[in-house]
Amino acid sequence: MAAATGIIVEVDNDHVSSCSGTLIGADLFLTARHCLTDANHADLLSSSVTFDFATACDGTRPPGHVTRFFKVIEEVAFGVAATGVLQPPSSVDWVVVRLDAPPGALPAPLQIRPAAPMTGETIFTMHHPNGAAKKTQAGTFGGGTITGFDYAGGSSGSALFDANGMLVGGPLSSGAGCGVGYAPASAVRAGLTSPPAPPQPIDAMVVFDRSGSMAAAAPPVGRSKLAEAQDAAALFVQLVRENQGDRIGLVTFSSQVDLVDPPQAAAAAKGVLVGPAPFTTGHVGAITPGGATSIGAGVGNALLALAQSGTHQRAILLLTDGLQNTLPMLEDVEGSLGNTIVNVIGLGSDADLNGPLLTRVAHAHGGHFTRATDGLALRKFFGLSFGNIFESGALVDPEAVLKAGQQSSDPHGFDVCGEERITLVLTWDSEETPLLARLSTPSGKVVSERRIRPVRGRNWAFWRVPLPHAGERDGHWQFTVERLGGGGEFPPPSTDVRYQYLVICAGGPKLVAQPPARRLYTGDPVDLRAGLHYADGTFPSDATVTVHIARPELALGQLTAEAGLRPPQPGADSLDAFHSTLQAIASGSGGHLPVGNTTTQVYLFDDGLHDDGAMEPDGNYNHRVTDLTRVEGTYQFRAIATYGTQCSATREAHWSVHVEPGIDPGRSEVTLVDVAPGAGTLSTGVLVIVPRDVYGNPVGPGRGDLFTVSPMPAVHVVGPVRDRGDGGYEVSVEWDPNLVADPGVLVHQPDRDAVVVSPQPAPRCRHRCHRTDCRRPAGDLLRCLGMDEADISAVHITSVNLRVDLEDSHHPAHPTGKSGTPGCGCS
Repeated sequence: MAAATGIIVEVDNDHVSSCSGTLIGADLFLTARHCLTDANHADLLSSSVTFDFATACDGTRPPGHVTRFFKVIEEVAFGVAATGVLQPPSSVDWVVVRLDAPPGALPAPLQIRPAAPMTGETIFTMHHPNGAAKKTQAGTFGGGTITGFDYAGGSSGSALFDANGMLVGGPLSSGAGCGVGYAPASAVRAGLTSPPAPPQPIDAMVVFDRSGSMAAAAPPVGRSKLAEAQDAAALFVQLVRENQGDRIGLVTFSSQVDLVDPPQAAAAAKGVLVGPAPFTTGHVGAITPGGATSIGAGVGNALLALAQSGTHQRAILLLTDGLQNTLPMLEDVEGSLGNTIVNVIGLGSDADLNGPLLTRVAHAHGGHFTRATDGLALRKFFGLSFGNIFESGALVDPEAVLKAGQQSSDPHGFDVCGEERITLVLTWDSEETPLLARLSTPSGKVVSERRIRPVRGRNWAFWRVPLPHAGERDGHWQFTVERLGGGGEFPPPSTDVRYQYLVICAGGPKLVAQPPARRLYTGDPVDLRAGLHYADGTFPSDATVTVHIARPELALGQLTAEAGLRPPQPGADSLDAFHSTLQAIASGSGGHLPVGNTTTQVYLFDDGLHDDGAMEPDGNYNHRVTDLTRVEGTYQFRAIATYGTQCSATREAHWSVHVEPGIDPGRSEVTLVDVAPGAGTLSTGVLVIVPRDVYGNPVGPGRGDLFTVSPMPAVHVVGPVRDRGDGGYEVSVEWDPNLVADPGVLVHQPDRDAVVVSPQPAPRCRHRCHRTDCRRPAGDLLRCLGMDEADISAVHITSVNLRVDLEDSHHPAHPTGKSGTPGCGCS
């Protein structure tokens, strides 16, 4: 009993506290739940246990005594989760933690007796009262409350033993006067023999677009988009851990599905999909570009391959670089996705992708949409997708440059706090300049590649480090990025190399973005929701979450309106007129759309006052942001959570949202032309609508698919909407002037209330000059102020100061003003 009884010491805010406990497994230590209550597990992660704090029978130090501490690394089982409650009920006041110890370093564990103590039975206790050296007492169980023993604060967590040294009482929980209560040993035994269910295995299908557009060059290094995507897919496949029950498969598609590799165990799938190092062969390496784009065919066949997944969680990672133009469409198979997690990575700009569709499908099915504009970002997002699907997410993911002539980078760092495993992923943009990462522990020990062997591809590598490593876990880890030796006797001169690193973690809390599933339009408020939770549903109590937002500065409709609409592109991988125009604009601007970004940072709240969930903190964060969605385009979000005090760490989450232009009736231009008599009392005409959003941004030409129209009462729409090609759209109507003076239509957009657009009557002066058009004098005023009317979309009157001097209209020197003359006050 004495050898297996220990003292657990932990940091508790600004002081050190201790409890007692018992070794009940090879590396399992039992103590009281109320000794480790922090929901953030800061006290647990600061804890260590020793079994050697004892004296000889005469109170002297044992000869050759050396106190040895063992780090607590995780919770294994508990009666109740740590929530910050200082004294849970005795029935659940127990927790079993795992100690970090090599084989043979710990004493022999004690067993838990199935039967409760009997009245009259001899019982023993062993504990560390007030953190003192180990004490023991013997007594007789009288039934009910345990009495007759001397306890103190540090005795909490100690066990009760029978004459054979078996546990008959769980950890000491509470006391009053001379009586104390223990957690039931039977509950601890049941908790250990019925451990929580293991994580659900995952079947993941990579759905790979191989359409003809994948042959085009990807900026900035000029490799084909296909080659960049093959490298990214190889990284994802190799990251999947073997022997965990997870399976992986592949579908490639263009005009139709070309290849289906059903999910198989990761160890077998890797050779089939990517071949041996550097993982450029296999079925992924054999992909060739060609044909049109049927995303629905790719996703649909992935679902068929996942049909035999059984109880495994199903996940799809979709990569596409273009617009679907061949049946079946993604919308045709979306209803069959069910609970399949869908992550979407778009390769290209807004000129290449249907951002609204990809955003909606990913967010409606528990995943994220991200957009990569080059190969480096593509590999990063494939790595992040692995972290989101299989692990606890990412710690950090910065981008840097190793300058020409620079052999090694400055140190990069990241913090670890209780994670079970870290994976450092390094990617770079030049195949000719391979890189390596030299990783070191918090104490400065270099992680040897003999112990942690990297997995290396053509332009990426990763190091997977189980924790603790060499006895170290928590703290600040560092690494430098270096050029890998080689190049022969006369190596070429070094050049700048862009690189990006990503630290993926397992264990600890996971930061999950919760973007809206519905469409977003310009002018809509945005809820920036995210959740930070441990696997058991608890959450760090001291976390802060910020979101960094990159938003576009120029509307896509503005670009196409200024450039003029180009005709559609026919061919195998055809394009509509709008995206054909955008791609022409990008081609003339060095391969990128000339759209700058503005960055901003927003703090999230978990206080019950920001529509963030419960009335009290619950690990769900939100901040509703208004006036963010000022132009259409893709908005990119990066959430960063920081938590912990004595032991701090971070989590990151990334997602993108495509904002569509919301047509605003007050800013859109509507005119009625070609008015003519119709049948009977009806009139006919054509409504010319130039749609704009609430900020005055034009929707632009070639956007007839963004809206539909229906008639107002007493108005009839004759024929379809016609695109004029200049940003205006024609709607032929007929109406009865006796019932409605100005005919209009309702404009409908998905997930949005319909709005009424109709011709606006010209502004009129009141009183005697009520028929006078004031637009021309307003233009004269603007020109007088040095402003060009062409640069002004609207004038808002915010205040008026008016002085009126009345004159005697009957005085002969002041003739009566005439209607329509300057005397009426309109000039």
